[in-house]
Order: sequence, then C-alpha cells, then structure tokens
Amino acid sequence: MVRLAELSSENPDPRRREPAVAPELRLCALLPEVETATSCLQCALAAARGFEAAILAVHVGFDPRNASASAEEIEIQQLRDIYEGAPQVRVARIKAALDDFLSSRRDAPPIQWKDDEGDIGASVVSESCAADLIVIARPVHLDASDALHSALFDVRRLVLVAPRNTIADDATIGRHIVIGWKPGGPIRHAVEAALPWLRRAEKVTVLWVLKQGAEPYGASAEAFFSEIGVAAEIVELRRDHRSVGAQILDETTRRGGDSLLIGAFRHGVLWDAMLGGVTRDVLARAELPVFLMR
Repeated sequence: MVRLAELSSENPDPRRREPAVAPELRLCALLPEVETATSCLQCALAAARGFEAAILAVHVGFDPRNASASAEEIEIQQLRDIYEGAPQVRVARIKAALDDFLSSRRDAPPIQWKDDEGDIGASVVSESCAADLIVIARPVHLDASDALHSALFDVRRLVLVAPRNTIADDATIGRHIVIGWKPGGPIRHAVEAALPWLRRAEKVTVLWVLKQGAEPYGASAEAFFSEIGVAAEIVELRRDHRSVGAQILDETTRRGGDSLLIGAFRHGVLWDAMLGGVTRDVLARAELPVFLMR
C-alpha cells in the first residue's frame, strides 16, 4: 500500500495526517508543464506502489519576477506568454491537472503540492535534493527541458523520466526492469540507487551491445550483479543498423520490460552534446519510463 502525505503550500488541511511511520522512499514529481503533468504523476505513483512512500508534486517554472534574467531571457518569456500563457496561468493549469488527476481516481492517495517559481535550476535542486527518486516527463517546452537538465546534472539523484503519453492507471514500475549495460561509474551508480526497485523486481534483464574494439561487457555485468546480490539475465545484443539506444529500447519492449535503466553519460558543453549517444537516443524516443543517474 502506498501511503502519501498532503500539505498544501497555501491551505493546509488539518484533517490530513502524516504517515504513521517514516517513509521508505521520498519521491519528488517535477511538474514544469501541463502537457506531461498526468504522465509524470502516473509514473510517480507507479514507482511508489508497494512502498511506504512520501510524494511531493512541485511546479518548477521560470518567472522573471522571482529570478534574475537578461533582456534576451525576458524577451523569450514574453514570447512564451503569447503561446503558453503567463506564468500564473501556467501554474494554475498544472495545479488543475493535479486536482483532476486525483479526483478521477477513487484510490488516489493524497499528494503534497508546492509551487516554486523563479530560477528553475535552483528550484529543482532545493525541492529534490532530499528525494530518493526524481520523476519528470520527457520535455515539450523550454522550462521542462531546463528542469530535466538540472535534475540529471545538478542534483545527483536517481531520475525517472516518464513518457509524454500516459501509462495505465494500475501500472507498477519495477516488475520487469531492463538495464542497458556499459561498464563504468554512471551505470553502477544508477543501479545502486535503483536497488529498492531491483530487489523487489520479478525479473531483471541486462542488455549489452559490444562496441567495436572493446572487450565484451558480459563478464563485468555478471560480476557486478553477483556482487550486489541481484539475480539478472545477461543478454548480448548483436549490433545492427540501428543505434545502440534504439536497439536497447526495441529489445526492452520486445521482452516486456516495464522500465529501462541506463547511466547518463555527459559530454561536451552544450545541452545537445551533454549526453552520450545512447542516453540521448533513449531520451529522444522512449515511450516507457526510463531510470537514469549521472
């Protein structure tokens, strides 16, 4: 049973009570845009299912009234106001999406809501630094892209990237977790952070694709999962014409995985170049929840 706490940042309800026991896990669902708010909330609940969990649903968005901004940034925001509405309109739509989501579910648990506008990076760090899992959807707009970037590179917590499309209301994330394996710190850190889900999983599948000129990855995967005590099926994928990211995603779907876990490799100095090729490809086309950690 998932047990969650509600405390409105504006109108606390004294009838609501905190969980009787300390939560096993703390999840922070970042809601920077209305288009993906429902998917993000669905994935947060699906990841929390089976745990004693506390969930914070927080709107993060850039508001020049609460952040220092250059003239160029202000002009961009003025254009956004034309197409997406003013900041106060955007946050009202997101809060309404949360209310609709909860009211449409008879089993909907209470969720803590907070609005934190201003500098997006600073808001993401302050709101999610104590979380065991950050949940955010694949971005549509600028604020969401900035929030995802900050979640991946500034907080150093496990991140669950929700698909833009909604998932089933009764879904549970973590029954069959597929892991894209490339030896190194990023995937080891991601797996260690995901141990609460991996230890409860009914099945764990590890996929690896050999890079030309590299040593096979299978032995390192077997040694690592034996070391952490997680039973996993280790599978080599023969490289074909598709990108490695596409191969792993397609194989995850073919094998019935409900989520994919990969490491987030960082390269370069620009957003488009910051993620390694596999990570970038997965985020660009994933239609299932993806765990990442840098």
